[in-house]
This record gives sequence, structure tokens and C-alpha cells, in this order.
Amino acid sequence: MANIQDIAKMAGVSVATVSHVVNRTRYVSPETVQRVEEVIDSLEELPNFIIKKRGASPKDKKQQILVFSTDIFHPFQADIIQALQEKTSANSELHIVHVQTEDLLQTLSSYSPTNPKLNIGKVLLLDRPLGGSLKIHSSLKPSPTIIVSENALDFTEFETNEVYKIISDNYKGTYDSVRHLVNHGHAKIALVHDCFKQDGVPDDILKGYKSALKDCNIALNKEYIIESSAVENIHEILSKREPPTALIITSETALLQVLTFLNSRNLQCPDDLSILCFNDRRWFKLFNPALTAVRPDVGQISDKILSYIRNDTSQEKEPSYVPVKLHLRQSTSGIARGPFGEKAASVDSIQITEQEVATVRSKKPTAVISFHYTGAAWMHLHERGIRDLFNELGISLLAVTDAHFDPEMQIKQLEGLMALDPDIVIAIPTENNKTSEIFKKIGESRAKLILITNVPHGMEQQDYISCVSVNEWSHGRLAGSGLGSTMREEGRTRIGMLSFDSDFYATNQRDTAAHQILVEEYPDLEVVGEEQFKDESEVIDKTKKLIQEHPAIEGIYVSWEGPATKVLEALKELDREDILIGTADLDYELALNMAKGKNIKKISAQLPYDQGKALALAAANAVLDKYVPKFIGVEPVEVTQENLLKMWKRIFHESASKEIMEAVKANPYYLPTKI
Repeated sequence: MANIQDIAKMAGVSVATVSHVVNRTRYVSPETVQRVEEVIDSLEELPNFIIKKRGASPKDKKQQILVFSTDIFHPFQADIIQALQEKTSANSELHIVHVQTEDLLQTLSSYSPTNPKLNIGKVLLLDRPLGGSLKIHSSLKPSPTIIVSENALDFTEFETNEVYKIISDNYKGTYDSVRHLVNHGHAKIALVHDCFKQDGVPDDILKGYKSALKDCNIALNKEYIIESSAVENIHEILSKREPPTALIITSETALLQVLTFLNSRNLQCPDDLSILCFNDRRWFKLFNPALTAVRPDVGQISDKILSYIRNDTSQEKEPSYVPVKLHLRQSTSGIARGPFGEKAASVDSIQITEQEVATVRSKKPTAVISFHYTGAAWMHLHERGIRDLFNELGISLLAVTDAHFDPEMQIKQLEGLMALDPDIVIAIPTENNKTSEIFKKIGESRAKLILITNVPHGMEQQDYISCVSVNEWSHGRLAGSGLGSTMREEGRTRIGMLSFDSDFYATNQRDTAAHQILVEEYPDLEVVGEEQFKDESEVIDKTKKLIQEHPAIEGIYVSWEGPATKVLEALKELDREDILIGTADLDYELALNMAKGKNIKKISAQLPYDQGKALALAAANAVLDKYVPKFIGVEPVEVTQENLLKMWKRIFHESASKEIMEAVKANPYYLPTKI
């Protein structure tokens, strides 16, 4: 039996070269590889070290798929090779032969397999344009050729139609990434990317970035397109007074530069900057926070490669674009927005000192409140939070009115309240159009106007001090994820959406956030039907219509608790109480349903008492003539059956009713906790 020294002598090469050819541990010229392989194929019996490596004898040779890569360290190419090896490892008839080369054109023109009959296909992994015409070597032509790239290339450089083209759809990946960030409230989105062009045409990533911004009505800022290699440009753009709030990064080197910069400035991801990366590396999910990433679907690509090789019956002249996947992790976060697109400030930004409290008390300010409706706990808790803090601040509350959802009544009530000449007016509009003029007049008066949740049409930011609301973005995401996670846990997949058809930016932002999280973060679920309602009185009929048109629905999202109770009525009438409900805000009926383990498992709930105190704090800052952010968002909380009693007390500042307590305790999994 010949040994490695014999093979080296017969091929006229060193022993080390034979080892590198057999083990593929270093680049060896194609001519040398061919000489060594010819010697090995001429042997009657293979040495053990070759049998162990190849897993076959000359009489039991595997069919080979030749894979030529231009950069083995490129994540995309390395993942494709690994996927192909994994998919063929269980097949005793197939073997991946990998050839690494920096000059693919030269390698292909000179490469000659030892036994062309065994080569059933060849794969060319590209990471850049070749810059020259590709003529497939005659020895390779009998088998299919598949060109794989993560970027669209100018395929006119391949002077043959006898090829398949598979491209990772980075245009769509970038487009979806920008839309994802925009839907999260970001408008200042930078792209850190080494762009290459073909005949003046930008690459797919850059085209996807520009197209998405255009479709989202966001003006292109050329400063936000940064070359990955230009470290100084990355630092410069992030050091601006109003830097980008989100980065899309396509280079691992640039990513490390950004993370180093954030660390040096004591900035946090995603609180100060959201980051979304291309080429999902293994360490991305181990980083803190785990990095959201766009990842080529290498499984689908490798399946398509093998399909082309096994079924080479017709040529596909047009490239096949394979979708990419957006892996959502913790490095991107939403920005709650006010009615003018302003970023929501936290309540922490309006806290005042003991000395400032004394100053407010010395001024003896007066205030009035105009509610759209006081017949619900939400308004009572707002008023209670306002009153409690006003008492500490020495602010006299002159009057509180209830418009019963009647714009004309609210206008008259506001006129009466203004006759009291208050220093502070706190109000929530019953409607955004009819009440616009009276609110403008208040804005022009000496009174400090602070709005709850909504800003009437026609008003500008200078017309009021601040608008205080729940962080609607977080509110919608909690409501959506509550439904999505419950459906996933229970093996359900089909969702119906019942959203509010209005011009209230707050509710629209909530519904948008809920829809987005269900679509993006629960791809295994499907939104099969959607309806909108203008008034709660429509909800029962809209629910019935939704179920009748889509009887397979297993879960319904609805905008807030009032309509949710109507959905429960409709489901009872339809005998479909098997359907889950996800919604925002807690009331007695929904809490009792949750306590009994019925349709509602998780809810996002506002903290109206805390929001009332935030309104009072905004008023105090205004009295002190301090700057007050134009939009202040109070974070919501998630309520489940497990924490229902505790959260009820936090939200309503009282213990839950005996009926709710008994229903919770009847749950076999109930664990007593200190409330």
C-alpha cells in the first residue's frame, strides 16, 4: 500500500503539499491539486489517512459538488458552505469539494477535476463583481453552474446562459429594516455601508435604504450614508447635536467601532441609539443587548442549490431572489411620538426639588380641569393623581367639568372655566375639530394649557405647554405581544384585528404598534382579517362580521377595554368564547374574565393615577417657567392572571373586589403573594 511519501514522490511535490491537498488546509494551485488527485486516483488501494478523510475508496466514489468561494471568512459564504455540508453529510452519495481562491476567473479557466463524471454541479460564491467575463472551463460545462451572491450583480459579465443565479434579497431586507425602524418611531436613520456601484448603479442595500425612506416620506440626508471604513465619519455623525437615533450597519468592523464609541461616551443601546446589523454573527445574540440582525436564509439558498443540481432540466435566465430574515432582538427599541413627531420624554425629566415646591406654593396658582367624560375609573384616577399632587404643591383646583363626549357642551364649559381666570388649564378634547377654536383661544390666553392624550387640530406646539399620555408605542406593543405570546403558547395561529377608525394620533400609534409586533415578531401567526370601528356601538356588529367572514380566527386584538367588552358580548352571542382577546387597559369586566382564565390572558394597562401626577408636575414646571417637553409618555404595565391582584392595586390604588379575588384564588396554579 502506498504511503504519503510515495504519493508525494509520484506527483513531484512535497509531503506537506499532499497533506494540504487531502485535508484542504491551505490554498494549493489547481494544477498541483490535479497532479496529486491523479496520483491518488491511480492507486489500487488508498492509504488509511485518505480513506478516513474521504470516507470512500476508488471503487465507491461519491458524486462531487464543487464549491468555489472568493472569501471563506465572509459570513455569507461560510454559512452557505456549512449549510451545504450539513445537508449532504447524511447522503452517502454526495460530497462537497470546497475550493478557496482569490482569483475565481483564473481558477475556473485552469481547474480540471480528476474525474469530471463525478462532478454533478458547481457553485460559485461571490462577494463582489468579478470585473471580467466568465467563461466556464470546458471540463465544468457538463454539470449545472450556480452563482450565489448576497448582492445583485451585473450578470452580463457571465458570457453564458448555462448558469443559475441565486441572490440574497438584500434590497427587500434593507427596505424592511428601514420600515421596521420607522414604524418604531425613528426618522433619523443612518446607513453604515461600503457601497459599490456597477456602471453608476448603487448596490441593493443602498437602493433599498433610499426607496424605504422615500416611501416613508423621510427626506434623504446624504450625511447619513457613511462608508464603513471611514471611522472618523462614524464618530462625527454620532457626535452631532441631533445624531441619528438608529443605525443600519453592514460591516462587523464598523459595528465594533460604533459599540466602542457608545462605550466611550457612556451611551446605551438601544436607549440612546438603536442598532440593526446585516450578516447575523453567532456572537450577536450573546451581546448585551442582543443585536437585531438581517440574516440571509442560508437554509433556503442551500436547498435551492441542491434542487438546481438534481433537477437541471431547464435554465432559469432571471436571478432567483431568496428572502432574508429579520431577527428581532433587544438592540432596537421604539420611540413613542407626540402629535408633531416629537420624541416622548419620561416623567423623570420633569421632577422638581423641594426648593422648587416651596416656590410654587408661594405663587398660590389656581387650576381647572375639563374632562371629556368622567364616567369611568380612568378619569377619576387622573383627577385623583392631579388633586393629590396639587395639594402638596399648593395649587388650588377651582373646578372640574364633564362634557359627556359632547363637543358643544365642552366648548361652553371651557368658556365658563376661563371666566374663573385660572393660571392652569388641564383638558382632554372630546373631539379634535369642533373644539379646536376654543383651545386656540386658551392657548393665546395667559393660562398654562396642558393637554391629556390628544392635541386638537390646528394647534401648534407654541399653543400649549405639554401633552401628557401613556407611552402609546409601548402600550400597543404590550397589548400585541400579550395576544401573540398567548396564542403561541396555546398553539394558535390566526388573528383578527379590530382597530379604531379615527384621527386620534394616540390610538392610531397604539394600533400600529400592536399590528407591527404581531407581524414582525410573531411570523408564525397570521393576521387573516381586519375591521375598523368609529364608535363603540359598532363593535358588536363589526366583531360578528369579522368572525363570519373569517371563522378560523382564534384570537382578536381590539384597541381598548371599552370595545373589548363589546367583543366579549359578540363572542358570547356567536358561541365563540374559545377566541382569545388582546387589548389595552383594565376594567372590572375584563379583570374578572382574566381571573376566571377565560378569553383574556394578558393586557397592557395604563397607570392613570401616575399620569395625573405627571400632569400636575407639568403644571408645576410651567408655573416655575421651566422648559417642559412637549410630549410626556408614562410607561404602561403588563397585567396577567398571575399578577392581577397586585397590578389592580397599583392601577386603581385599592384592592380588587371579592369576586375577582376569589376567581384568582380558584386557579389551581395560584400562588399567594404579598399585595
